[in-house]
Amino acid sequence: SSGINAEYGEFQPFQHYFKQINLSTMLAVSSSNAVPAPDSLAQMLVQALTAQDHALLEEVLHYKKPVTVEKTLSRLPLTHVIPLIQSITEKIDSKPSRGSELTIWLRQVMITHRSYLLSSPDIAANLQPLYRLIDMQLNNYPKLIKLQGKLELLLQERRSSEDDCSPLSPVSMEENEGEEQEEEDDLESEDE
Repeated sequence: SSGINAEYGEFQPFQHYFKQINLSTMLAVSSSNAVPAPDSLAQMLVQALTAQDHALLEEVLHYKKPVTVEKTLSRLPLTHVIPLIQSITEKIDSKPSRGSELTIWLRQVMITHRSYLLSSPDIAANLQPLYRLIDMQLNNYPKLIKLQGKLELLLQERRSSEDDCSPLSPVSMEENEGEEQEEEDDLESEDE
């Protein structure tokens, strides 16, 4: 444990070993399903927002347990509240299908930091993209409800027609073919 690298015959500082231990510990933690402490998540969130690191922000937003989200956001400095709301709004706007998972964070940040948001003088301007997103969703809602109703009606009609139609037996198929031939003969005689 003198720090000598036997393979290369040179001296390696102990920091090298600590980095390896730290790296292997981080890999073990990240590969497991363990949830980091709220302090760690809050630090990661601040770092992601400050550096505009989208990958790190996605990693933090991956956690969805309400208790974890609440504790993390309670440790978020006030200077990062508006940037977080804006980042989440951009993510929902770019991919609306993620709205349900990101709404957990959006709702909780507004609950946790409501007094800061209410006392902020330029809150309306900062939240304008969120207002626009909500208005857009509200405008689409009646159209989606109509579409859902039409789809349900079509599916119900299809189910009822499938229930009415039983599989034809070979005998009934022959009868059907005979009836169709008679109808064709009648149409030909009318044409003459």
